[in-house]
Amino acid sequence: MAKPRDTTPLVVTEHTLAAADDGYCKLTAVHAQGVTTIAPTVLVSGMFTGRRFWLSDKQVGMAAYLARRGYPAFIVQRRGLSDSPRCAARAGLIDHVKYDLPAVQRQVSERYAQPAFWIGHSFGGVMSAIACARYLETQSIAGLVLFASQFEVGKRMLDWPANRITRGLAWLLGYFPARAAGLGPENEPTAALMDATHWVETGRRQAYLRDMLRGITQPALAVSGAADRVDPSAGCERFISHFSSIDKHFERAGTANGYSVDFDHPGIVVSKPAQTEVWPFVADWLDSRAAARQA
Repeated sequence: MAKPRDTTPLVVTEHTLAAADDGYCKLTAVHAQGVTTIAPTVLVSGMFTGRRFWLSDKQVGMAAYLARRGYPAFIVQRRGLSDSPRCAARAGLIDHVKYDLPAVQRQVSERYAQPAFWIGHSFGGVMSAIACARYLETQSIAGLVLFASQFEVGKRMLDWPANRITRGLAWLLGYFPARAAGLGPENEPTAALMDATHWVETGRRQAYLRDMLRGITQPALAVSGAADRVDPSAGCERFISHFSSIDKHFERAGTANGYSVDFDHPGIVVSKPAQTEVWPFVADWLDSRAAARQA
């Protein structure tokens, strides 16, 4: 028999955060009424998508599930997206990592005086990892959970020479038309597209990104979908291998490892099977790391 759906009421609030470079991002806070907080979580979306990836307008999503499990969620809406606060500051991935995410960490730390788990999907996981390695206060990081996150395998249109076409289109239009291309619901600012292609092109040929990731020592979990063609499992496993964390685990979610389906790129988080198989697996991992910290 299927487990009844948890209907614990949620409290959802939105905040606008100002960063040190005069940029602005949106932060959506989600907590469940009457549920004891275990640890806060910060959810970072990948490219071509936004905050609704984690929580729909009907309050369905992984953010709701985590909040009801005792992990109030803070969903970061990157600057430059469709419903982000308007600002004149550069709307790149580098700016988001360097300025916005530290502002988010300060906000979360003010509300909950305990370290937070950082959770990212696709390039959201890459940004979370870079921030944790270089820009965030390490004592306020409880751990990292990365879904389909990597930069070294695939991504042909972000790597040289094909990225010249991608960059040229963004420069011509003044944005990258992800919606028209069927890549996702959010068009990307030109600066964000430039930063993504820079990370992929130079990160594969130079050691600076891999060396930066070695600064991560917190517990880390990487989950990839066996059917993911956007960010293949080989790249996701390689990505977490760069971390210096003693406690790190790579999970390939597919039928060969006992899952009901081979998960694809978005499905690792937003599909029906993910709700019953992936979300509880991640929450159990959070439980064990939170318990270890308390011990």
